[in-house]
Amino acid sequence: MAVHPRRAVVAVVIVAATALAAACGSGGGSSRPDVATTVPQTPLAAPPLAQTPSGTVVPAPASSSIVFDAFGRRLAVLGADRTSVSVYSVADPRRPVAQRTISLPTAVDVLGADRDGVLVGAAADRLVVVDLASGAVTARSVPVSQPLSLARLSDGRVLVGSATGEVTVVDPANATAPVTRIGGLVRVDALAVHPRQGRDDQVLALDRAQSSVTTVDIPDASLGVALRAGDGATNMAVDHYGRFLVTDTRSGDVVAFYGDPIVMRIRYPVPGGPYAVGYDDARNLTWVATTGDNGLVGFDLASGIPVERQRLTTVRQADAMAVDSGSGVVYLVSALGDGLQAAY
Repeated sequence: MAVHPRRAVVAVVIVAATALAAACGSGGGSSRPDVATTVPQTPLAAPPLAQTPSGTVVPAPASSSIVFDAFGRRLAVLGADRTSVSVYSVADPRRPVAQRTISLPTAVDVLGADRDGVLVGAAADRLVVVDLASGAVTARSVPVSQPLSLARLSDGRVLVGSATGEVTVVDPANATAPVTRIGGLVRVDALAVHPRQGRDDQVLALDRAQSSVTTVDIPDASLGVALRAGDGATNMAVDHYGRFLVTDTRSGDVVAFYGDPIVMRIRYPVPGGPYAVGYDDARNLTWVATTGDNGLVGFDLASGIPVERQRLTTVRQADAMAVDSGSGVVYLVSALGDGLQAAY
């Protein structure tokens, strides 16, 4: 049985909480000249496959964006041209079946923020709302400069992170609701939300240019604690314990932050270029895709020190992941067009 992280043994490396006044090296054109930046890390290039990918692989567009809809048992894959969404049924979790392709009114930069089978896509001038069951698409004008990330709060509002370092808070269901903008970062490459009973959601923003994570206070429209996240942080997920799991692709680590205020409690080496990350809340496994060796590794964090429980082979360039905690299947999509994989 998993141990709650507040009682877990602190693992491997403990890094003191520090403000990011001197974050992350030099270089990498920043929109904020007052902070040091690094060139944002990209996934390691995949080598030729040495083994057949684990599980099942079905045809899918080349993509770096996949969303799992637990409500309708579907997967959504953003097309290579970003103007369509391919929908797959996973009624049988191990056998994705192509269901429909939904055309979008404009190319979207990012797709996510799932709620009961309704997704949100963000473009520079609007939000696009996609109903996976009916195929209906609606749009709302919300200017966001270069959207990079999406997340949804418990109350239904959507967070959009941008390449200019802003988090935009918008209610896609209410066109008259005010839009809030929270600035101060260099980039907002990933957003993760942990619902807390009786309290406001805990929100964390990942900035690849600073290789940092920063808490975002939504009610106060302000930024909070900022922590270094290795040397080349790329992606982030959050589990039901409130552990924010970050891949540091440049250094080859998986990093975990949790608490309030947040503290880095785990930093553990993962060879092969860790990139996509997800969590199985039923089996309490952290999944990390390593694009440099076409690998997928499942770690148990119960003791506070990651313990490898499973290792699988992926399609080439598996840059995006979605985890079905109901079945334990991990879904990955190839950015090179090798297909959609159900790994188990």
